[in-house]
Amino acid sequence: MEQVITWLKERKILCGFLFLFSISAVFMTLYISEVTAEEAYVCPKEEVANTVVEEVEDEFVTVDIKGAVVNPGVYRVTKNSIVNDVIVLAGGLLEEADTSNINLSKVVSSEMMITIYTKDEVANQKKAEAIVEEKNDDDSSLNEELTTLVNLNTADVEELMLLPGIGESKANLIIQYRENCGPFTSKEELMYIKGIGEAIYAKLESYITV
Repeated sequence: MEQVITWLKERKILCGFLFLFSISAVFMTLYISEVTAEEAYVCPKEEVANTVVEEVEDEFVTVDIKGAVVNPGVYRVTKNSIVNDVIVLAGGLLEEADTSNINLSKVVSSEMMITIYTKDEVANQKKAEAIVEEKNDDDSSLNEELTTLVNLNTADVEELMLLPGIGESKANLIIQYRENCGPFTSKEELMYIKGIGEAIYAKLESYITV
């Protein structure tokens, strides 16, 4: 035993070095293990948090409501919301509002615009629709009256005036055109006459021939 102690005393520097080396080796082993563990996986907490935020954002849409509501504007609602839900968020309907022309149960969509019209506006829309229907009826009567196509090269003023959009002045211009420029070679040539554009031509195209 005394020999061992004497040996250690004689080599105390070497023993101190060995002790420090052993301690360093232990710490190095622990550090390497920790680094290896960190590289083995990526903490998913941040990614999960971002995914949750994105999923929450996807559940909402923005809708613009205008017209006869208390607070018109842009509202953020869930995807399964309906038009009536947006009206409630906007403070409800004004007294003069008329919802007879909209579907209150319709599911809203992103960037959808909802317009709530007043009773007067709805009444005016119905009048306009009635005028369109009356015009369509007139066109049907015209179609019955024109049992044969109007020939642009042979029709007289009275026959040309039966065409929709053609009054006496335009009928005379058609006759002057064919007298000065020669017979019509195509129906589209009618648009060379001043005052007969695409809109008028579209109305009478099915009633004429050359």
